[in-house]
Amino acid sequence: MLRSVATSWTLFFGLLLIMAGNGLQVVLLGVRSTEAGFTNIETGVIMAGYYLGMFFGSTLVPTMLSNVGHVRVFGAMSAIASAAVLVHALVLDPIVWTAMRIMTGLSFAGMFIVCESWLNDKSTNETRGQMLSLYMIVTMAGIATGQMMISLDDGNGPTLFLLASVLVSIAVVPILITEGNAPEFSAPERMSMRRLYHISPLAVIGLIINGMAISMLFGMGAVYARSTGLTSTEVGYFLTAPVLGALFLQYPVGRLSDRFDRRIVILGVASTAALVLGCAWQFGSLHLLVLLGCMFLFGGLLFPMYSLCIAHANDFLTPSQMVAVASGLIMMSGAGAVTGSPMAALSLEYLGTASFFPLLATTQVVTAIIVVVRMTARPSVPGAAQGPFVAIPEASTAMAASLNPETEWVETDPAGEDADNPFKDNPYID
Repeated sequence: MLRSVATSWTLFFGLLLIMAGNGLQVVLLGVRSTEAGFTNIETGVIMAGYYLGMFFGSTLVPTMLSNVGHVRVFGAMSAIASAAVLVHALVLDPIVWTAMRIMTGLSFAGMFIVCESWLNDKSTNETRGQMLSLYMIVTMAGIATGQMMISLDDGNGPTLFLLASVLVSIAVVPILITEGNAPEFSAPERMSMRRLYHISPLAVIGLIINGMAISMLFGMGAVYARSTGLTSTEVGYFLTAPVLGALFLQYPVGRLSDRFDRRIVILGVASTAALVLGCAWQFGSLHLLVLLGCMFLFGGLLFPMYSLCIAHANDFLTPSQMVAVASGLIMMSGAGAVTGSPMAALSLEYLGTASFFPLLATTQVVTAIIVVVRMTARPSVPGAAQGPFVAIPEASTAMAASLNPETEWVETDPAGEDADNPFKDNPYID
């Protein structure tokens, strides 16, 4: 493990810089959109642009990697992401900002894919789990660090945009000095939504809703916090608290899901998250510490849901099927994320600031209802047949699925997917 980390520290350092720049942008754009007088709907569309770019980037970048290689793609994506941040400071227009957020999302998808494929190449079967855990920690730490940087400048100048641009720009340096040759690249195969739904309706619906909730929180959370009178620094605290909650509670929640029926854990997590949001709705705006505590708990419940749904689907699969299924499920989460920010924006615009937490709570209640419905439709997987919970960063792409130590990456013929059902002999899939 130590040897793998020693040979990959430059990748992790570059990733830390990327996520710090990303975290700073999330808070900065939400705060500046409000100060610039953009409507809530305009801000929602702007913030959704990032997830739309991530969605398209996850599809387009693998082809670019195959054609020009890892280093060139990472350099190009870093340059585009850095320039996009600066355009926000130069042009105060919601249409331009939306276009730049799309470009930012596409660029970050490319950089994530490069980092994940490189980490996978440097990992062995014995170290993949630890590398994925470290990837998770570095990702969360980077986001939290970037979000706290909002306190460095409360003015309306370009300083923070410049800082975000610098962070993304210098992230390319550690990648360029990484030892060894760039890895061979092969994009993970994709599976049709019909087949994904056949394997686990709960995982598909749960990840779509989870993507929506995360997009609501990070897309419009800064707008909500600012509208309640929080300062820029307090907005940074507000959005950092869920990230820290995820960092501390991800693994305890995961361990619970290894000991009990995973659907019961998902039900408990969603129900508890809804109650926490109810508390934040009633008391949070009056007491900052109560609000931050609620956000800490909510983040600690929201982010593990991403990995819980993937783990639940994996319980029905053989190792050779896990990468394709996880890749498809991650795309479902991305599709949900595209709609989350605009939905939250519409709610804030027409129902008022007080509707933010009830809307988030609704996503958790719907998830809980889906769990109950599925528990009546299909028997649980025996505990002995459940695989171990593996935490996967929410910000990752489909390439991160290959870092799961339980998976076995096997190429199949996508053209024959419907003709030959690979799950026909699975006793747990109807």
